[in-house]
Amino acid sequence: MISGFNLYSYCNILVIGAVLIIVSFIVDLLFHLTVSLLTVIFFDLLLFICICNTVLLMREGFRIKHIVIYILTAVYFVVSYFVYFCYGFLPQSILPLIAYYKLLMSYFEATVLAIWIMGYAVLKIKASYDKDYIIILGCSISKKGLLRPLLKRRVNRAIRFAWEQEISNGKTAYYVPSGGKGDDEPLSEGSAMELYLLSHGAEENEVFPEKKSKNTKENIEFSKKIIEGLKSDAKIGIVTSDFHVLRSGMLAKKEGLDAQVIGSESKWYFWPTAFFRETVAIIFMHKNIHLIAVFICAVIAFAI
Repeated sequence: MISGFNLYSYCNILVIGAVLIIVSFIVDLLFHLTVSLLTVIFFDLLLFICICNTVLLMREGFRIKHIVIYILTAVYFVVSYFVYFCYGFLPQSILPLIAYYKLLMSYFEATVLAIWIMGYAVLKIKASYDKDYIIILGCSISKKGLLRPLLKRRVNRAIRFAWEQEISNGKTAYYVPSGGKGDDEPLSEGSAMELYLLSHGAEENEVFPEKKSKNTKENIEFSKKIIEGLKSDAKIGIVTSDFHVLRSGMLAKKEGLDAQVIGSESKWYFWPTAFFRETVAIIFMHKNIHLIAVFICAVIAFAI
């Protein structure tokens, strides 16, 4: 947080989205654009994700879930082309539906772009060297109980931050590796991270593993309870992958945890695809807001 301003508030995304819609509307009017500026930018974003996704498939193998972005991009292109260039052939009675689609898509295009802007912005904010505890969010480990590359990068980032802080001001940051045991895992993710931390210079009294959580919400909730039992008013950092920073911060805020999220680096071609999934998750986290927006867009479209 900076001077009481919560970086992870969804209000920031709403404000950015509103600005994007206003700017796009002005540009569309001034330059008499056939296709909305928002639509052009959003389609370019989808193409960029598709390119990164293709590199991901080539380097790390095929997975059925990675096909979704290609289908979404194709459907979006076909429907948008039809709406912007073929509506003149439609009967007058269907024009309000076209207007509704344009309004609705402008809202969701602006929302997605705002999430991406905010996701990049919070990732670039340098964490303060004042942390008492560092929560490390878990993800899957190997069947041998070893850290996979994604999780290893998270733990290494936490170690590096703790070292940087101690060099900077002499303050020790304690670790709270967080993650339960999956069905195909020989031990909990928290225990696996604890062993890794101890083998890389941490003392036993510096590591307080959380071993029961099954998702990010529980990671934060259960880790918060551990920290509250150790020290009140602790300064907390949360380390996770770069693509996961924004949603983790939002979940921490929702759990009443005042924390700063620190991102560990992922491969350049992995971040866009992973953050696309995070974007969908963030939208569903605030589905009530979007349902209201859907209703307002309908009122506007059919009232004109």
